[in-house]
Amino acid sequence: MVSRRKSDLLSNLPDCLLVTIISLLPFKQSVQTSILARRWKNLCLETTNLVFKESEFVNLSTDTETIKSKRSLFVSTMCQWISSFTGEVIESLEFSLSEPVSFEKAIVSLTEFAASKQIKNITIDFSSPASRKIDVIEHLVTLMHYQNTEFDITRIFFNLIHVRNLTICSFLIQMIQECEDPMEMHDAMEARHLVMRTNLHANEFVGITIFLNSCPELESLTFHMDTTERIVRISMPLDPKVFWLTNDTYECLERTLKLVKIKNFRGGSNELHVLKYLIRSGLVMEQLDLYEAKGLNDDQRRLVLTAAEEVQKNVGRGSKHLRITLHKA
Repeated sequence: MVSRRKSDLLSNLPDCLLVTIISLLPFKQSVQTSILARRWKNLCLETTNLVFKESEFVNLSTDTETIKSKRSLFVSTMCQWISSFTGEVIESLEFSLSEPVSFEKAIVSLTEFAASKQIKNITIDFSSPASRKIDVIEHLVTLMHYQNTEFDITRIFFNLIHVRNLTICSFLIQMIQECEDPMEMHDAMEARHLVMRTNLHANEFVGITIFLNSCPELESLTFHMDTTERIVRISMPLDPKVFWLTNDTYECLERTLKLVKIKNFRGGSNELHVLKYLIRSGLVMEQLDLYEAKGLNDDQRRLVLTAAEEVQKNVGRGSKHLRITLHKA
């Protein structure tokens, strides 16, 4: 009886509210609503918040062949869904896939779809659920695969020029450096808020500067430190201190970037090199927020406090209005 009353209540709601409710569901569950009744058949195709997560389809603890099969099912289901989409507006899109190799066409199709719907908020995550550093052979195989398929990763970002809120993973930060003349990869992006899921590893430094250069109107920048990110790019030895001391400045640092955050801050040397660069070069910065990582022991907390004190007291500031705050875990 209770179930019937709830069903009746839902049936009395207008389609626009039902679409709003479905938009709050995970992708797999939102698709399943299409079998509830004839009226629900196509409502999921009008959702305004899309979340395509590999984890809803793939159990990474199973055998390799099963994982490949489920991953292919996930990507094909997503492609079928976007090809059938009937809505006019999409507010946000989140896409996660731990192994993008061999799914390049689907990824480009997804970003083209995003561009066609003028999405302003998007998250692209190719991070692996487990930390691992690939060897040189595996790296070369990955690059050869991209070359053989003539896949240009800049096509992804060309389709995201008009996105205002962009979240990217370490994989993209590293791989964008493999493109020909990446500093001139496309027209200026319109991103106002950029989140980078990163280790701030030296292999990511050039990629970070590419995005700083490509986002001249950036207002906030967040580094979400993620210790599970893979290092997928083998590069020449790089001195982090020299790199950031001699690095160019960018338009966003001189005109628009007011807020910088580091989440899961641990006070490591690479974090400090990047922070010192931003503090020196950020001419209009108003706020630098450091969020201490959770679960640190006493020695690690002391390192965080020492690092925070270093950037607060011993770094020349490009902006006289800058405030630096350490947030305890």
